[in-house]
Amino acid sequence: MIQKLVIDTDVGTDVDDLFALAYALKNPYCDVCAISTVIGDTAIRAKIVRKLERMMGVCVPITAGEIGSPDMVGKYWTGIEVKALSKEEEKEELPNNSYPVYTPNTRLVCIGPLTNIALQLETNSTIKNVKRVYIMGGTESAHNLKVDLDAWKKVQKQDWDIYQITKKVSEKISFDRPELKEFRGNSVGDFLYDSAIRWLDYTNTTNWIDHTPKTKCAMYDVLAVSAAIEEGYVKFDRTEENRFVSRDVDSRLKDKIIEVIKEIK
Repeated sequence: MIQKLVIDTDVGTDVDDLFALAYALKNPYCDVCAISTVIGDTAIRAKIVRKLERMMGVCVPITAGEIGSPDMVGKYWTGIEVKALSKEEEKEELPNNSYPVYTPNTRLVCIGPLTNIALQLETNSTIKNVKRVYIMGGTESAHNLKVDLDAWKKVQKQDWDIYQITKKVSEKISFDRPELKEFRGNSVGDFLYDSAIRWLDYTNTTNWIDHTPKTKCAMYDVLAVSAAIEEGYVKFDRTEENRFVSRDVDSRLKDKIIEVIKEIK
């Protein structure tokens, strides 16, 4: 069954968002209706999405969403994001797209802080049509939740089935530098590889907020997409009436990611 998804993302920083978008846009069981970007220079993030779409020959509406508070931007906008774009791509204008109209069968995949979602709860009545939401983040200490805790509190009050993917489970699906080289060979694979290496190199600088250099790229956000289209790789425990938290993930998802990316022409 094909699932309609709206994806909200902080693509351009950690590379897992880019992998998740490529995975969703290529997957035959996934109809991506709209993509919105959040926190920092959201126009730059939107242009990164547009670059990926052009490489893949698709045209999904993109909304450059909420920038966030100065504190959010100061902590979570790294500056490396713009390096994904050429000077010409950076200068190109974006269409002025509004937030999407959600139909009753649309699922919402949140792979960035929830600032855009909280705003839409006040300004976009169609978001109430959503029944299932998939969030990358298990507890309030998770990056996507702690960046905007007020937004997370608003989301929890909704009459939605909320599926949360934890960092611990997500890190079971990751790629080290030699493995990332295997993606090279087409324009999208090269783009993903270059973005991944840029991210890993950045985490080795003193600017990295967690001060913990990374040796692998965990596919956090790919798990959220996979769960939303019910591929069966991500396993959940029901913790409340309408809350589900990831318990485990099938290691075969790693092979599936490789397969999907390598199939892109």
